[in-house]
Amino acid sequence: MRCPFCGFEESRVIDSRPTDENERIRRRRECIKCGKRFTTYETIEDVPIIVIKKDKSRILSHEVRELMSRLRQRSSSRGAFFSFPRGE
Repeated sequence: MRCPFCGFEESRVIDSRPTDENERIRRRRECIKCGKRFTTYETIEDVPIIVIKKDKSRILSHEVRELMSRLRQRSSSRGAFFSFPRGE
């Protein structure tokens, strides 16, 4: 993170906590070069998951859950087992 005072590119995080809405993270930082402190707010980007199939068609993230359940069914019938993260 670039220091707004001297422009140095490195800083250390002093304090980190979520905001009241839990949509952003507030971080207190200190510049390694000049020692001044500043606050940054970081947001998490929601990037949609897009699966491109063999026939070049695309499925969006809300359809991925259905696709993963189908993969589990088909793989278990063939003796292979896959585990997917629960944050689907």
